[in-house]
Amino acid sequence: MNLRNMIIGLLLIVPFGVMADEVEDQIKQGLQAYQSQDYRAAVEELNYAIAYIQEKLNAQNVELLPKPLKGWTASKTENASGAMSMMGMGSHMSRSYQRGNERIEISITAGSPMVAGALAMINNPMMISSNPDMKPFRYQRIKGIKEVSGNRIEITLTIAGQIMIQLTGSNTEEAVIKQYLDAMNFDAIKKSFLQ
Repeated sequence: MNLRNMIIGLLLIVPFGVMADEVEDQIKQGLQAYQSQDYRAAVEELNYAIAYIQEKLNAQNVELLPKPLKGWTASKTENASGAMSMMGMGSHMSRSYQRGNERIEISITAGSPMVAGALAMINNPMMISSNPDMKPFRYQRIKGIKEVSGNRIEITLTIAGQIMIQLTGSNTEEAVIKQYLDAMNFDAIKKSFLQ
């Protein structure tokens, strides 16, 4: 009976051991290299693990951009987060939506110096009033700016001083852009990008 339990136990454990997580393996190899004072190898192993984790995070974050509204189509999400974060520039993702000749692009940028620039403008009414195409804008309790120029409308919002959301529409109405704002989950965006 004891041998039978041991075999069942091994059968349960072996599949999990065989399917060890690649990231965990890289982290373990990085730690071993560090402990052996092979710092270059440690950095390489840990960078690989970081890149793999960033890839998983990027795939998860794709869900933060809304699905197309009824009658609209959407492009694949563009995600420059990995490259930007490696350069210390934060994260950025965008997606385009189209219906006939109407087009809307939604982008989320976090942890980037660009967010500070937008925040400075949003918090300075003098800067906004210096451009006749710009006006203060508020969505729910989120402050932003709206710029209207010809058939182009751009709404920029900042969240917690670290996240910038931009919706740029051409040949469309502000009401449609607000529908896309309504379709966004701002709590999920904060949870994903705030550090």
